[in-house]
Amino acid sequence: MDSSRWITVFPALVLLIGAWLGQAMHAHRLALARGAAPGGEFQLAVVLPLVIVLLSGFWLAGGGRASPAATLQHYVAAWQAGRPETAARLFAEPVNPTRLADEWAAQRQRMETLVRDAAARYGELSGLDPARPFNSLRFEQVGREDGQRTTVAVDVVRRRRVEASLFGLVPTATQETVVVERLGWVTLASRPAPSPEWLPMDHPGVVWLIEEVALE
Repeated sequence: MDSSRWITVFPALVLLIGAWLGQAMHAHRLALARGAAPGGEFQLAVVLPLVIVLLSGFWLAGGGRASPAATLQHYVAAWQAGRPETAARLFAEPVNPTRLADEWAAQRQRMETLVRDAAARYGELSGLDPARPFNSLRFEQVGREDGQRTTVAVDVVRRRRVEASLFGLVPTATQETVVVERLGWVTLASRPAPSPEWLPMDHPGVVWLIEEVALE
């Protein structure tokens, strides 16, 4: 359920759990009305945290490739964790994990060089840390064509202190994000997602896959 179809299953799951809990509560009241000894409420209450965990887990895990942002988030997470096999499944065309790992090494080297040079130029207040180069990246969608293809710009950014005043009397300071250099682009495209065999209805869905990562 990593496609956009996952959102159609979530309401059905909520209704199913709600009906099941409602049935349990009705049966409990009916048993008390017929003379059963009080008790059992605690057992029903214990189930509620499990229900919350189930729904929260489905909400967080579902739709892993249902949007460009979700796919890109999984890609960057796999890159940071060094899992090229996981990232390779996010591409529209087959990608060799070994080759992808080599590309990551070259891209990370360039990224660390940019962050290190910028940190030396702008100082500690810039928020640039060569040891954590991913913290200095910003991903911004800059183009979308007919809902089928989108381009995301990848920038190295820093913080800049801006002096101001409140009502022209009280000195204040804010921080703004400034682009240091554009690292490259990521292009993603939507693809039809076939319905799984166990799903009784053929509801159309799409997944967003990576077409190109140009960070060199």
